[in-house]
Amino acid sequence: MTSIAREHVRELAARRSKAYELLLALEENPQADESCFLSLAQIVDRIVFHEISLDGGALEDLRGLVKSETHDLASILAVLSLALSEAEPERGNMHVLLAGYPKWLRALSGTARPHFLGILPNIAALLKEMEESGVDALIVCLNTCATSEDCEILAGCVGRYQETSGSIILAAAEIAGVAIHADSRPLVGKLMAAVAPDVMLDSKPARELLPAVAKVAARLKSAAAIGVCVAVARDNHSSALNLARHLKASLGSMTPEMQLAYLNSFQGIVEAAGISLVGYGTKQLPALFQKAGEERATEFAAQGIALARRYGRVAAEEFFEQRTAAAKEASPIG
Repeated sequence: MTSIAREHVRELAARRSKAYELLLALEENPQADESCFLSLAQIVDRIVFHEISLDGGALEDLRGLVKSETHDLASILAVLSLALSEAEPERGNMHVLLAGYPKWLRALSGTARPHFLGILPNIAALLKEMEESGVDALIVCLNTCATSEDCEILAGCVGRYQETSGSIILAAAEIAGVAIHADSRPLVGKLMAAVAPDVMLDSKPARELLPAVAKVAARLKSAAAIGVCVAVARDNHSSALNLARHLKASLGSMTPEMQLAYLNSFQGIVEAAGISLVGYGTKQLPALFQKAGEERATEFAAQGIALARRYGRVAAEEFFEQRTAAAKEASPIG
């Protein structure tokens, strides 16, 4: 940069916007190339055009970012420029992004960083709704993934719901995180298939389902809770939402081991015999586990599941509802 150009930018920083100080700071970075200046110029142009005010702390954080001699400086600035373009014209989204971006980068693990950068532009329009705390929670989910492959699964689940809302995106990340850590990764794909984003436009239960599932999964610390809710959601989102909201009450005083066995049996029943047995699963099945014990109740449920797969759903319903002498004989509690 010539001395005249540098002085011109200094005058703009003093007269028009302190954002121009970022370009002067970038001049001091030996890692900066032309692509870095192109991205940062686009960022500054948007800040100035939308009259976004950056407080001292935010400006200082951004200055530290552009002065950092990191090998991926060009991509970091390119992502910020793209995300800022996706966040506009909502100034609130742009402000959250500019204020949070340096801090988010510092918080990310090396494994999670490229995946977060990959999805950030896609969720930029929801940042005001998510606020920094929501993005912080998303980063925690990514950071707890042990491998790049797991980060990719979680980021893919977030990307699936990028056109919905901040609360749904965060719930998707939390659900994916629980499934991944429980080594139940296929659940993530089942969730995305069972609850499609386009359905949420016209269905309030579908919109509320993922946050409700995330809440019950966190309370129970169980991927099995996700599994049974997703199984019901394949047929009916309203039933799945109701189940997610009341599932914890069905567990009573079960031990964690019994809870897992119960939830797995419940999921198997729904997958084999359909949602007509959701009521049985929330009422009679818990009582069966508590009275007969984990082993015998699991064996009985397995009989009904096998019967459904061989002889049909109606036959399974008759079996679980104890409507034949044979079914009563099979019951572990008579």
